[in-house]
Amino acid sequence: MASATGSFAAVASGWQVLGDVGPMQFGFAGVAALLGGALAWFQADSVVRPPAPRHLVPRELPRDISDFTGRGPELAELGQLLRKKGRISGPLVAISGRGGLGKTTLAVHAAQRVAADFPDGQLFASLRGYDATPAEPAEVLGTFLRSLGAEPRAIPEAQHDREQMFRTLTAGRRLLIVLDNANGPRQVRPLLPGGPGSAVVVTSRASLSSIEGAHSIVLDLLEPGESVELLGQITGPKRVADNPQDARRLVALCGHLPLAIRIAGARLAERPDLSLTALAGRLEDERHRLDHLEIGDLDVRSTFMISYQGLPYEQQRAFRLLGLFPGSDFATWPLAALMDVGLRDAERLLDALVSAQLLDAIDPDETGVVRYRFHDLLRALAREQPEPEADAAVDRLLGAYLALAAEAEDRFQPGEVRKTSTHPRHEVEAQHRDELLRDPVAWFIAERHNLGACVRFAHERQLWDAAWELTHIAAPFYEMLAIWDDWDVAVKLALTAARRSGNRWAESITLFDTGALHRDLGLPDQALAVYEEALAGYEASGDQHGMAAVMLAQGIIYRNRGTWDVAAQRLTAAAEQLESAGDRRLTAQALRSLAVVRGGQGRLDEAIPLFQRALAEFQRLGDRRAEAYAWRGLAQAELDNGDLGAAARSFGRSQELTHELRDRRGEARALQGLGRVESAGGATVAALRRFAQARKIADEAHDQVLVGQLDTDIASVSQA
Repeated sequence: MASATGSFAAVASGWQVLGDVGPMQFGFAGVAALLGGALAWFQADSVVRPPAPRHLVPRELPRDISDFTGRGPELAELGQLLRKKGRISGPLVAISGRGGLGKTTLAVHAAQRVAADFPDGQLFASLRGYDATPAEPAEVLGTFLRSLGAEPRAIPEAQHDREQMFRTLTAGRRLLIVLDNANGPRQVRPLLPGGPGSAVVVTSRASLSSIEGAHSIVLDLLEPGESVELLGQITGPKRVADNPQDARRLVALCGHLPLAIRIAGARLAERPDLSLTALAGRLEDERHRLDHLEIGDLDVRSTFMISYQGLPYEQQRAFRLLGLFPGSDFATWPLAALMDVGLRDAERLLDALVSAQLLDAIDPDETGVVRYRFHDLLRALAREQPEPEADAAVDRLLGAYLALAAEAEDRFQPGEVRKTSTHPRHEVEAQHRDELLRDPVAWFIAERHNLGACVRFAHERQLWDAAWELTHIAAPFYEMLAIWDDWDVAVKLALTAARRSGNRWAESITLFDTGALHRDLGLPDQALAVYEEALAGYEASGDQHGMAAVMLAQGIIYRNRGTWDVAAQRLTAAAEQLESAGDRRLTAQALRSLAVVRGGQGRLDEAIPLFQRALAEFQRLGDRRAEAYAWRGLAQAELDNGDLGAAARSFGRSQELTHELRDRRGEARALQGLGRVESAGGATVAALRRFAQARKIADEAHDQVLVGQLDTDIASVSQA
């Protein structure tokens, strides 16, 4: 075909000939040439100037679902944003969240609700963002252009040209465009229309907040009530109404994830003989939970695996190793230990997993450190992945907990002579360790559940030394914070571990801790029996220090019973042996307990100097908790000696220290002492107020011994 320029020249030449010779002389050949040139010109013009596209009104939104449940606030926000007019550019709403949350379902449902506000049509495209071959923007633009009426042969090849054509065709129109499953801004930006009349809704597992003007809606899990409602919509409301308890249990095992609940509901609908109780029972076993969350083309495992498989190797390794973590949430340093990397590298990997929607960042803990956690089903997926370095990683994790816990105890009660195992330590970077342990009690509170989980984990993996030593290190924290149930579970596992290891010495250590638990629970007979077992084990092991520590513990029980002579004998012997062993802290403990005995015997002239000697030693060691208890003992002796002013000051100092340390039981005993001082001074109302404060704490801490004492105090003051 001739070019447009050439054809136009032929026409012009024909008209020139016609003008020169006149129409009569031009002849048929001239006319034919003139018409041929004109025809070529019109044909060429049709190539460079395509006909205007047909004005089509596309209706491409997928079918809405009839059992859509929940998401009320998100739907309201979407409706408000999509209907908002008067912008320089149309609204762009990015719905993000992990796989299985129902992002597409929400986008389609919201789009169907506002479709009438977009009379020029609705476009929909699946960007396949996490497939092996994601959709290219040029491919999607070609589809959109055809939907808008462009002739296929008029659509340019280059993406840039397609973008310009798309903006031209969308300018002045009111279109709603839904872009599903984008993998990031690169896929989305070329697909944004021109002009303010159109709106775009994008769904993605990744955050799209970097796109200019994007309004983000981050989806979370369904609320428990919404989860049960969705289950009822799918499986039939009667089955759920007939068994509400198992319905709640089932959706909880689904992690309140809409996809998982939909699959569970579909399985129940498909199997009328399968009860909610039975399906929940199958899901209880985390090792096989994902096997039961698959039906037809719906599969939780495959949905999550798309995100996992898209990660670089190091991020995949981090995901797998975090699957080994036995607790529910964690800080940065456990991943550093699991992977044997620095804290900055661990932090970078955690951020990447959060961005990939495979991990959740949650509020900072008591130490101010940001923590992370898995969704239950994602943790199940992580634990399914084979990890060749699992054993070494677990050793490092437990070694890091041992190192930090031991340092926390050293700072909590300085001067402790600790019994240690052979499990290797894994040190946390010094600067971060100091930040974590600035307040050792806060660190223990933040990690208490993980410590218990690590004891169970070590026991399951037959790492006996780690199991008993973690329990032994944690004992003072359990005791001070009155966490009886956790301590009881841990000490039983530790005792089993020590016995299975065949280590008689480790068994004695754990028996000693068991005796302390029994004593604090108000079970002195059981405590004495266990202490006798521990004493025999220390004797067999030749541990003189351990034997002295048991004698101190026995002396405290006899002291509490008021068996003064036996208590004095045990405590005096313990003090001598502990001093010989160089244990200044336990020596001071023995002196403090002996001072209580002397006070009980009415020998206050001996008791007060012993309290003062113990108090000075605790202050030198920097053991503030033991100092607080020494102040309380001294205060009681001063009260018995009739010095109410000195007693009030000493009890007050004890109360201040225990309050600062969050030692609730210690604070309750100091308040009890202040009440006794006020009672002795005739201030009955003030005394009852102090006793009431103390009793409330004792009730909360389940300290039955102290509750009994306070009831006696209250009755005594009330009758006066």
